[in-house]
This record gives sequence, C-alpha cells and structure tokens, in this order.
Amino acid sequence: MSATDLIKQVAMLPPQERTLFEQLLREMENGAGTPGEANRSKWPDFGQRLHNIYGDKVAPDSQNVIDEGRGAR
Repeated sequence: MSATDLIKQVAMLPPQERTLFEQLLREMENGAGTPGEANRSKWPDFGQRLHNIYGDKVAPDSQNVIDEGRGAR
C-alpha cells in the first residue's frame, strides 16, 4: 500500500477513529513501548480494583474492556 492510499483511507475514517489513529501515530513517534501504553498508565487500574471487590466473578479481560472503552485500543 502506498502512502497516498493510506492517507486516503485515514481521511475516510469517522472522526473518532481518525483521532485514535493519530494518537497511535504520535505514541509511536514518541517511542511508547506498545500502542496505548501511554494512555493506560494515566488511568487507575479499574480491572484490578473490580477483581479485588468482586473476586472471580469479574471477567479476566475486564481491564481490556475498560481500555477499549477509553479508546486506548
């Protein structure tokens, strides 16, 4: 895929997805370890907190669901 094709595809994204794509690029430029890692470190660990409160009743991937809801994935 050429750079021109990529730019055209990004331009057709809905605004929220385009913003997430731009954030991902900035994180990659700034040397973040993995995409979304910088965003996750700013938020409390609600997945662990849920697990502490409710024990095994909480889905093991609850933190992933929370991160996705925050737009970190």
